[in-house]
Amino acid sequence: MKNILLASLLITPVLLSADTIPTIGSKGGGMVLPEGKLKMEIKHINFERNSMFDGSSEVQNRENLDATANITVVGLHYGLSKSTTVGVIIPYKNIEATATLGTNAVAIDNKGLGDIILGARHVLIPMDKNGFQLGIDGGVKLPTGTTNGGFKIAPPIANGAYTPMPTQMGTGEFEYIIGLGVTKMVDETLEIDAHAMYTYRPKAHNEYDFADEIAVDISGVKSITKQINIGLEYNFKYNTKTDMGDDTNAQLRAMLPFKAFSGSAGYITPQIEFLPFGKPKIHFGFGVSFLAHYDLKEYQPLEKEKFIFRVGYLF
Repeated sequence: MKNILLASLLITPVLLSADTIPTIGSKGGGMVLPEGKLKMEIKHINFERNSMFDGSSEVQNRENLDATANITVVGLHYGLSKSTTVGVIIPYKNIEATATLGTNAVAIDNKGLGDIILGARHVLIPMDKNGFQLGIDGGVKLPTGTTNGGFKIAPPIANGAYTPMPTQMGTGEFEYIIGLGVTKMVDETLEIDAHAMYTYRPKAHNEYDFADEIAVDISGVKSITKQINIGLEYNFKYNTKTDMGDDTNAQLRAMLPFKAFSGSAGYITPQIEFLPFGKPKIHFGFGVSFLAHYDLKEYQPLEKEKFIFRVGYLF
């Protein structure tokens, strides 16, 4: 429903010298890939938005909104040097939704390539000298996703109008990302990661639908056997509030419940990772994110749970 994301997809490298795999949404703290190594990661995210919120309260879903999002993300990351990893993130989105505006039914079925992210991470403080590793991230999101999706079922007021921007594949604008991450290996079987990221969206400052975002992730992962990791993470995001801009006609925009996220929300994500060969060469993970707290700036939908699957392979 929004640019998922989005924000959680900049770079997710793997630590080879330990038996732990960074958690699904942690962004790997400050870790990078070994020089010359290539990693592919495929992540699938599923969630539903059939609940509405305002401020710190759940409120009536007046429009009977029932939306489902499925996002598949392919990431390729390469160890350019022992201190720098570069990567590309390619998302594919499928957004389906129905709602009722008075006596009129509304339906959306948009799918396609999303906005591609190019990113890099560089180590500022290496693990071997300090007992922890600090890395800095930079990235740019390219406007590769379409922004002209239409309604599957449209009320008369929406004839010829595009669906709102949160239901489109992209935002139609370049966006810029900077982040800082830290990783602490308590021992070979226990890893602690923390990461903060800021996304600057130039259109947000010109009455655009999507706002600037701050995201913070804190996680711990424990290797309980050679094949099994368990992890727990906390994911927080804050988006500034902006006007809806001119993504669709003003009268329709005022009625539709499809809105970009604005305010703050936190999720708790328990998860499990399977390493079939006892090494991070290949791994499979599953996690569920549960909404823990929220304080939203306006009436809007929000998912209560997210289901996340991933597979990683190191070449």
